[in-house]
Amino acid sequence: MPDRQALFRPDRFAHANLYVGDVERSVAFYRDVCGVKEVFREPAIKAGFLGNGATHHDIALMQCADGPLIGRDGTVQNTMARGRSPGLNHIAFHVATEESLIDAFGRAEKLGIKVEKALDHGMSRSLYLFDPDGNAVEFYVDIVADWRRFYDENRDSLITSRWDPSHEPPVAAHEPLPRRDDRVPGASLQPREICGATLIVADPQASLRFYRDVAGLELRQATSDVNLLALPGMAEPCLALVSAMPGERIGLHSLWFLADPDSPALAGTAGGRTHLRDPDGLALTFHAGTAALPRHADRRDALAA
Repeated sequence: MPDRQALFRPDRFAHANLYVGDVERSVAFYRDVCGVKEVFREPAIKAGFLGNGATHHDIALMQCADGPLIGRDGTVQNTMARGRSPGLNHIAFHVATEESLIDAFGRAEKLGIKVEKALDHGMSRSLYLFDPDGNAVEFYVDIVADWRRFYDENRDSLITSRWDPSHEPPVAAHEPLPRRDDRVPGASLQPREICGATLIVADPQASLRFYRDVAGLELRQATSDVNLLALPGMAEPCLALVSAMPGERIGLHSLWFLADPDSPALAGTAGGRTHLRDPDGLALTFHAGTAALPRHADRRDALAA
């Protein structure tokens, strides 16, 4: 759809949702080592949510399972091909209005673009699509004015059900909740927010078309094997698409976070970055401000991001 308006126009790389081998171990790692505060649990599906106050969560962690994970109205929340072993559930982009999601839902059908599912999470409504490599991508809008109050009122409860964008009227727009920089005392990293990801892709051009023409990102830098994309109107990239080398695993390679430059783990680091791996082996990079984000479509730099 190169000559058409992109299906979505996101304004934030909002969160990543991961399947993990041991949810308690992973919550402890992201909280105590990475400095991302635990904010909510859904015990019935063994899910934990963590964030630093920029939005309702930066990271969601869901226990791998041999059976379906069921929401509050019987909705199956995991595609079993992806929920049995550690890995990406989805990455998520926030959009400005529910009207834009409803419009995208209608346009997708006309354009032959499959929407995998539409869900109501109580505080947000979402559409999910698959990219050319089978990575799930969520586009969502917040529908409550105060997600902190929503979490408090629904503590330890299931919150997800089906959403029918073609029949339910949009919720009135509201001002976003003011940011609050939540901290984890004693953590060597002090993240402000998640800000991007690196994906290893099988077909760079197919992936570029999806993230540009469907997801609505804008190309900032490109080489034969790396594309750097940004949110509309933004200079800093939020996504690196890296062409797979022979034998290289397709899918999520790493997640990016912005962190306070005075975080102890960033002291003296080269290029203002520090790298960790989570308990399931996923690469994480913490950047001391936007100047440390990748600016050139260089394979080594993208894979170090």
